[in-house]
Amino acid sequence: MQQLHLLCLSLLVLRCISHVDAGNNVLDCCLRTSEKPIPGRIVQDYWMQLVQDGCDIPATVFITARGKRLCAPPQAPWVLRLREKLDASSGRKVPDQGN
Repeated sequence: MQQLHLLCLSLLVLRCISHVDAGNNVLDCCLRTSEKPIPGRIVQDYWMQLVQDGCDIPATVFITARGKRLCAPPQAPWVLRLREKLDASSGRKVPDQGN
């Protein structure tokens, strides 16, 4: 009987560990954003982190020349300006946002 309890406990622990590990493999999301402006000269690209993609918060993720990811609030004026600058320099087509 004691062996059965030990086996059940072991299976429960393994299930919990595999569940936690599997959750971390889906997306690597920003957990917070910084209001501090990022110098445009160090940024090479960006992408948008969306809540509907499984992340807790929306963010603009800037990629630096050294490959670091910096998370910024998507609607901050300095973020919008930096995104526009990157879009213009890369020839990226920006969707019309009803303006």
